[in-house]
Amino acid sequence: MRKLIITEFISVDGIAEVEKLPGVTWNDEMNAFKEDELADSGAMLLGRTTYEIFAGSWPSETGDFADRFNALPKYVASTSLKALDWQPAELVAGPLPE
Repeated sequence: MRKLIITEFISVDGIAEVEKLPGVTWNDEMNAFKEDELADSGAMLLGRTTYEIFAGSWPSETGDFADRFNALPKYVASTSLKALDWQPAELVAGPLPE
């Protein structure tokens, strides 16, 4: 069984549902963290909303980071999505084991 590593951009008061967090500026330290994280990743586990946001922008991005990000297998948890255009991707549906 593989490890599940969760990275979230979240405010101090726990808000993670806005598209942009106030005061968050992408910098070299964050870039290095995400590059290291991506290098150690074997797949992505995404919810429907995140998958749709990423699928709307990442396929057109270029460069080493984007190439790796786009190539990773994506497991998408959703009960409403029927098609996954951003590949490689697999729909995770139905009851999950406890």
